[in-house]
Amino acid sequence: MPTGTGGTEMKSGRRGKAGEIVVSGQAASPGVVIGKAFVIPHGLPVVPVKKLEAGEEVEDEVRRFRSALDTTSRQLVELQDNLKKKLSDQTTRIFDAHLQMIEDVMAVDQTIGLIREKRIGAEQAFTAAIDNIVKAIEAHQQDQYLRERLEDIRDVERRVLENLLGICDISRIRLKERVVLIAHDLTPSQTAQLERDRILGCATDVGGTTSHTAILSRSLEIPSVVGLGDISRRVQSGDKVVVDGFSGRVVINPKRRTIEEYYSKDRRYKALEDKLAELVSLPSNTIDGRFVELSANIEFPEEVTSVISHGAKGVGLFRTEFLYLTRESLPTEQEQYLAYTDVARRLKPDPVIIRTLDAGADKFSRHFQSAPDPNPFLGDRAIRICLKHKDIFRTQLRAIFRATVHGNIKILLPFISTIEELKKSLAFIRRVRRELEAEKVPMAGKVEVGIMIEVPSAAMMADEFVRYIDFISIGTNDLIQYVMAADRGNERVASLYQPLNPAVIRLIHQVITAAKRHDTWVGVCGEMAGYPHTALLLIGLGVDELSTSPAAIPGIKKIIRSISYQHARRVADKVLSLNSVGKIKNYLLAEVEEIDKGIKGLYGE
Repeated sequence: MPTGTGGTEMKSGRRGKAGEIVVSGQAASPGVVIGKAFVIPHGLPVVPVKKLEAGEEVEDEVRRFRSALDTTSRQLVELQDNLKKKLSDQTTRIFDAHLQMIEDVMAVDQTIGLIREKRIGAEQAFTAAIDNIVKAIEAHQQDQYLRERLEDIRDVERRVLENLLGICDISRIRLKERVVLIAHDLTPSQTAQLERDRILGCATDVGGTTSHTAILSRSLEIPSVVGLGDISRRVQSGDKVVVDGFSGRVVINPKRRTIEEYYSKDRRYKALEDKLAELVSLPSNTIDGRFVELSANIEFPEEVTSVISHGAKGVGLFRTEFLYLTRESLPTEQEQYLAYTDVARRLKPDPVIIRTLDAGADKFSRHFQSAPDPNPFLGDRAIRICLKHKDIFRTQLRAIFRATVHGNIKILLPFISTIEELKKSLAFIRRVRRELEAEKVPMAGKVEVGIMIEVPSAAMMADEFVRYIDFISIGTNDLIQYVMAADRGNERVASLYQPLNPAVIRLIHQVITAAKRHDTWVGVCGEMAGYPHTALLLIGLGVDELSTSPAAIPGIKKIIRSISYQHARRVADKVLSLNSVGKIKNYLLAEVEEIDKGIKGLYGE
């Protein structure tokens, strides 16, 4: 087994006896799984090297190359046709450029010439021809347009090579058995399209604990480890691996004794889960009577079963972008209406807070953007995209309003950063409602509208924002990365992504104080809500609700039912007086251990 860079804890991995290798990264989703690995290749497909016999074999290779070009062209035309009615001409025009590249005489003629002259495979010849074109473009460093075409050229190259090799992209992978998925990275759209019932666990080279791959894994209760460095190169499909979502370790080719130890650890985890399951039907009240709402974050309607089984009271965050990322065409108004209705009906009378489309950042989709944003987390995303694509925004709002007659639905606007942006959004929401009223479409009489506080500018202006809205939900995942200037999906700056940094805590406290001053309901829907020590802090700071992955609900309920609100307030006051991450973390962990030592087993070692 090759060696190389490992994860954040053991950079080179640790080799045990009998070829066993342990690699450490960041624990992303709790649980232990042992199974056969399935490795998703990273980058361009591996090009085979072969020598052809002269004559018919060479001409067969030319025909195979032309067939792959035809297949690629059909795929692109089909994709473009599916999107043309939904998107602007400017957005779909990217596929015109891709089609032109496939028909480019230079690339085609060069490839066929190399196949015939050097008697090499079509993959080799096509790669060589593309490399020649890329080198010619790179020689014109001053031509911005040509340089920007390099990404398009490589995308076309990948598509043609995949068709030549008979392989498909990650979103079309069909798993034949239950496996541990190993990849360089998984985008939200890729993760959402995989067959979730066939995935035992996940391990990726990159990512952080609040990357969307990690969030989705927790939501789907798939044990996962991220930020492992080069796990996708160390492991081969078929290898036996252990994924330990508590400690953040992956064991490659584990010994029998190692397997037995991890089976034992898994049994202890399940026993603790069973004990916490006894709390499912009990209310989330502190021992002195303060009620803290416990809601769930979901991506898919089918997760409602897990919401109910774990004792959550409604949905505090319905991430609707996954309705868009799991398909090549935009979801219709009726499709969205049915999805929202399904969730609202099953959870009625508990609330369902539907976040409007939060595309962009690491959830890139060509439905809204012609190319990835050069600085995605600070670029065109969420409400900014919705206000530019009002037809898409209108379709979603119509579906949400129609669904309100079937349950307790609220609307949540993401990534609001200015008062002007909020006013534009609210004005558009009112306009859509008036359109539906004119059509005599049934709707709830009052539909609450709130905003996510995840941008420092909004946090600083919370006193002003609350004058226009019905509630606040603090999105700590993004708020932390913007306060700390540390990309939450980048393992290189993982040490700077600090939920317990005093600046983060004081800003959250400022938002909660502003909300209470105006008698406005405030919740937290970020990952901070899902860990006992941070949940204890947030309760003490005065939040009305905590919303987290369904599986985390019982552990948080245990904390709530074991403390008084006055105790939590004393904890928060103490934390606000501390000035370092280390002091705050040690203090909170000690407090949680004092409350219940066993609870630690659900959240790592």
